[in-house]
Amino acid sequence: MQESIDIFNIHKKIMDDYKHFVSSFINIKDKKIREIVENKINQGKFWPEPLIQFNPSFEQGESAQSLCDKGILHPDTAKIFKDYDLFKHQVEAIKQGCNGLDFVVTSGTGSGKSLTFLGTIFDYLLKNKTGAGIKAVIVYPMNALINSQFKGIKEYRDSYKNTTGKDFPITFAKYTGQEDEEERKSIKSELPDIILTNYMMLELILTRSKEDIIRNSIFENLKYLVFDELHTYRGRQGSDVAILIRRIKAQATHDISCIGTSATMVSEGTISEQKRKVAEVASKMFGAMFSEEQIINESLARCFDCDGNSPDNEALTKALRSEIDPENSEEKLIKSPLSAWLENRIALDENSGMLVRHKPMQFSQIAYKLAEDTGLDKSLCESQLKKFLRWISNVNENLKDKRYTYLPYKVHQLISQTGTVYVSLDNDDDRIISLDPASHKGRGDNRIPLFPAVFSRISGHEFICVDKDLNNEVLRPREFREILDDEENITSGYVITGLDVWNPETDIEQLPDAWVQVDRSGNYKPQKRYKDRLPQKIYFDQKGNFSSRNEYKYEGWFMPAKLLFDPTCGAQYDQEKFGVKP
Repeated sequence: MQESIDIFNIHKKIMDDYKHFVSSFINIKDKKIREIVENKINQGKFWPEPLIQFNPSFEQGESAQSLCDKGILHPDTAKIFKDYDLFKHQVEAIKQGCNGLDFVVTSGTGSGKSLTFLGTIFDYLLKNKTGAGIKAVIVYPMNALINSQFKGIKEYRDSYKNTTGKDFPITFAKYTGQEDEEERKSIKSELPDIILTNYMMLELILTRSKEDIIRNSIFENLKYLVFDELHTYRGRQGSDVAILIRRIKAQATHDISCIGTSATMVSEGTISEQKRKVAEVASKMFGAMFSEEQIINESLARCFDCDGNSPDNEALTKALRSEIDPENSEEKLIKSPLSAWLENRIALDENSGMLVRHKPMQFSQIAYKLAEDTGLDKSLCESQLKKFLRWISNVNENLKDKRYTYLPYKVHQLISQTGTVYVSLDNDDDRIISLDPASHKGRGDNRIPLFPAVFSRISGHEFICVDKDLNNEVLRPREFREILDDEENITSGYVITGLDVWNPETDIEQLPDAWVQVDRSGNYKPQKRYKDRLPQKIYFDQKGNFSSRNEYKYEGWFMPAKLLFDPTCGAQYDQEKFGVKP
């Protein structure tokens, strides 16, 4: 047995490295702002506790050989899917496909969605040998998925050849736009049975004149149009895909069967309600009516022999108080009360009398539920759970047949952008500082505007993003990344607090010669074109009222964007570029 791998330690190391990487870019001079940002980072605001997702077992259906024996599949199909025992939902989908029906399979990771449409397509091609021509187009949202599926089909090809000693009777190719000229010419001349592509490339196939050979073959021969990961096509992209499908179907010479696969598209409501909702989406996407019966959900089963019952409290408590050895055997894992508890309380749920996947949970939530069920200390439950999950991983790693495993799990880490710091204009002890997007705090007369702040990459000094409302003499918040096309705009810029950041009497001498001129008295003055882009004295209050005269409590400097230079450190920039970064 190989050395145990601790996924939690690996995850911690990765996140510590990432935290160090992100922190290395943060340079904030203001102590109060810096402490708040560092505190939020340490609390995990931008990378919350990961989710643990368990992959359940699937209810067994029939073997590929059994479907061949019944005449549902062509006899050679069993030679492609050698020794494959299919899951129940795979059998249901293949039967739909073999009957010429459109279908959508909604199931999670590891459920064999791709086999449902490949089995359907392979069966058709084996039964209908009609010569060269594209009979199936399989569309993926990413080329990485195409490469993975292409590799999988090659494995089926090799299995068939090893079993029969014959060449694979089905031709296939990738057509993603990344192929070289020789590959594209080969595809156009051979016109394989199946092409794997992405929806952007399929759009080009239908519109570019140089793709006319492939386009005509699709219109004349296509039988199956498959969209994998159907849930990724939403909004405008979903509309584009729906129109694309209708364009193909409108010019095809015969009926086309449409197939979709997806992770669970709807999680609320009963199973029947979920199917109806998916059927509505599929009907809009494919331009054909889908019924509930054409929506195939995954069929789950328990992998531990517990009849759906959680272990009694005494047995569970005893297991948690005993030593858990992650290197222990498969037999002992099956009998452990923790196995039954984890499957029934965490991995699985019920909906309309059917087993369904439980929503992913944070590890601390799982430990809390275990502590709640047993009355034991949460820290003990956390420690024992980590050992138990390592035990599951070790057993699964040593199983010869990886198709059947015990609650394999994934750690999903969500990482958000570090976002923006929002501040009030004052610099007193009660200054408002927030990392949550907000335009103000308070109401009525107590309403205090909040402004995005960015920081000099060299000095760490804050630059407060503002727009000058000259008519009302009020500073308004401005998003840092707003595109400023008007080069003459001198009202959108930054307020820089602190009187020591710029001294117009002496600092102007440090500017490039092209920016300044020397008068007859030897005094330095800015060139006319740069005058308004140098720091200008500004007075303001907490509510954003401003003036160039000493009328308000706070004072600082205003500089229009784009910055010519950073007065807090003296760095000079190309006037076409921003000189600060978030």
